Order: sequence, then C-alpha cells, then structure tokens
Amino acid sequence: MANTSQGDLLMVGSDRSHARAREDYVKAIYQLGAGEPVRAAALARYLRVSRVSVSKAKRLLELDGLLESDAAASAPLRLTRRGCRLAVAMVRRHRLLETFLHRSLRVPLERIHAEAERIEHVVSDDLALRIATMLGRPQRDPHGHPIPYGDRLPRSKPLTTLDTLRVGSRARVVSLDDRDDEGVAAIAAAGVMPGSTLRVEQNDRRGVRVRRGARSVALRRSHAALVRVGT
Repeated sequence: MANTSQGDLLMVGSDRSHARAREDYVKAIYQLGAGEPVRAAALARYLRVSRVSVSKAKRLLELDGLLESDAAASAPLRLTRRGCRLAVAMVRRHRLLETFLHRSLRVPLERIHAEAERIEHVVSDDLALRIATMLGRPQRDPHGHPIPYGDRLPRSKPLTTLDTLRVGSRARVVSLDDRDDEGVAAIAAAGVMPGSTLRVEQNDRRGVRVRRGARSVALRRSHAALVRVGT
C-alpha cells in the first residue's frame, strides 16, 4: 500500500510520505468539523487540494482504519475512534510546538504555524508532553487555541469574528486564524492579540478600526475576519 499511497494521498506541503499525509488529513478533518463529520468538498477547500485528492485520501484512510467506510461517494467523512485519537495527538503536538517556538525561541507569531507544520510529524507524543511540562502545561497556544491533553479537544462556544461587529461594540479577542501568515503578521503588529479588549470604532468597506486602550488601529476586513472574539 505504501507504493500506491505516496504521491496519491496528499498534495499539501512538500513531504508526500504516507505517514505525513494521513496525519495531515485526519487533523484537517477533525479541526474542520470540530470532531464531527465533514463534506469532501469542504475538506478540499480547507486543504486547498482537488476533490480527486480527497477521494484518493478517503479510500486510503479507510484502509488504514482511520476513516469509517461508506460506499456512498457523497457521504460525509467521519473519523473512527482511532482516527480521532491520532488527530487530537497531532493538534496537541502542533500547538505545543507553536508555543515552544514562540515562547522559548522567540519565533515571530506569523512564522510559528508553518514551522510547527513541518516539525509536528517527527515529534513523538512523549517529547510533546515533555515540552508541555517544560512550558508549565500551557492551556492555549500563542494564537489562543486550546491545547488538548486528553483524547478530545475541549468543547467551546461558537465565536464570532471581528469583521461582523457593529460600531461601538466591545469584545475580547479569543483566538486568531493561524493559516494566513500575512494576516497574522498584520494583526500582531496592530496589537490585536488573544486576551486583549477592543472597541469597534469603524466597520465598513474600507476596513475595521478598533481601539485597544489608548491606541486606535485599522485592519483590513480580510484580516479582521481572522480574529475570533467573545462579546
């Protein structure tokens, strides 16, 4: 099976090994669906791959016992218990690595996601937990995402994005979408970080302006859409 899976399963990143491919796919399915089944089309958009790649991945993940088998091509993708455990382990490694890179090595916020994506596939669960202990068992990564220490991600309330708030609204930044490096760099430069409290001063086609303490900063609408807030 290894000969047929390499090059067929995944077109995400430069490493096409079967091990990395299945880890990337199960993690994406879990994160996209928050632990629930996801549609193949949604997964293809999320990973920026073709539907053909997702179809090939589906067959191979089923053979690996990571995805529940379903003959219907249109059926949503549902991880098995084994698939969920692997996905959560990958999320844990990724978020602990991001925290280590940012806290201990001072890697800029906009770089840690891509760096962790490369490293997470060669880090064992034992090493990840040793990193957690060294860091004081952090509960959230630098982007504000929860770090799971069990077999499931903690349940959280649905959050809105900064670009949807009305002028005059107050909100607390909970997390940032970490997959847009340019956006994360702009958000970090503006000081709109998890834990900060904001008041919306402007929200129109030109962008979103918020006040953080004594500082007023402007963000593109596309960047404001990366900011998850609690009101």
